[in-house]
Formats: sequence, C-alpha cells, structure tokens
Amino acid sequence: MSISSAAQLDTWTSGFGREYTDRNTLSLEQMDAEAAAQLGMSKTAIYRDVLKGRLPTGRVLEVGCNIGLQVRALAALNPRLEIHGLEPQSYAVEKARELAPALTFHQGTAFELPFPEASFDLVMTNGVLIHIAPDDLPRAIAEIVRVSRRYVFLHEYFAETPTEVRYHGHLGLMWKRDFAAAYQSAFPELVQIERRDFPYSPAYGGPDLVDQVVLLDKRPKGA
Repeated sequence: MSISSAAQLDTWTSGFGREYTDRNTLSLEQMDAEAAAQLGMSKTAIYRDVLKGRLPTGRVLEVGCNIGLQVRALAALNPRLEIHGLEPQSYAVEKARELAPALTFHQGTAFELPFPEASFDLVMTNGVLIHIAPDDLPRAIAEIVRVSRRYVFLHEYFAETPTEVRYHGHLGLMWKRDFAAAYQSAFPELVQIERRDFPYSPAYGGPDLVDQVVLLDKRPKGA
C-alpha cells in the first residue's frame, strides 16, 4: 500500500505527528541509553565510530530532525560544526528551537529542501527515509544528494527487499529496505565508505529487525 507524499505530510503534521514528537522527547542521555539497549551501542558512539573525525569543521543538515536530538548529539561531539535541522512539523520545530537555541532549525520537507546545491558538508537522516513512500523516495534522495557537498549519512531500518511495515496500526507510513543501495542506484558516483549493521536485541524485535548505518561520499574514488 502507498499513499501520496501530500497525504503522508498531512499525517505527520497532524495530531499523529505531534504524538510522535511527545513520545520521542528524550534527553541525549535517554537517547543514548535507549540505543545502547536496542543496538548494543549508543547513538553518540555510533556517530564517533562512523564519522571518525572526517568532519573537523563544516556545515551539517539533518532532514527530518524532529526535536533535534541527533544533531544535538553531533554538536556535543564537535562544537565547531555549524548545525541545521529541517522538519515539516511546526510543533517539533518549536520544541527543537527551545531545546537547542544555539542550533538552526527550519520548517520544510525532504521533497523540496530550501537550500542551494552543495550547501552542506554532510546531510543526514535518522529513521526518516523509512517513512517516505517508495514512489516518493527518489525525490527525497535526489534533494539530499543535491544539497550535500561531500557526505550523506543514513541510519534507517534495513531489509534486503523493500518491505512495508505496519506502524502504530497504520499501513502506508513505514517501509524498510536497503536505502544505501537506493542511493547508489540513483547516484552511482556515491562511494560507500563506512557501513554498520545493527540487529536489535531480542527484547526490541531482533534479530530480524536491523538498523543500517552508512556513510556515503560524493567524491569519485581516488579523488
């Protein structure tokens, strides 16, 4: 089952999306503890391990940032980064600005990022591509690649083949797949330079539920 991007955005910007934000309003410590329990590694440690200091300075954008937890973790790891978040839901944007006034948050969608080409050194998603319908995914991927100067980072549910997942009783709101392969199929110039697969612990749906964490580089091999 698939629904249009407009219908999806209506869902996420409605009370349903507000409830999602309230459920996921955590502290950085709570986020790290939850990730460690689910995946065996905290989110902060994942960033440190995958990015490996490749971005000592630069501009970062998270697409679908909700309240900005992920980018706040990056800012704590490296205060020299200029960090932006983008989120379609106004309620979440307001909370993000309250919780992290030193960072910059924008309201907008993955389908039309309000930034010039190559605006950011790294563009990232965390559990966002899974909520974009397969027919609309190429548009979001193209926009993310367009505004990235160098790196694309993704942390999403993984499946060998695209699979729809019922989300809080609803169909048409979640899919898992090999998102790195989707990027590289659309943009063969992207080079996969880091990849981690994290099966969830049995208490959280593992080992069948797996997170894929990948860092892609826009530079040609050998550059």
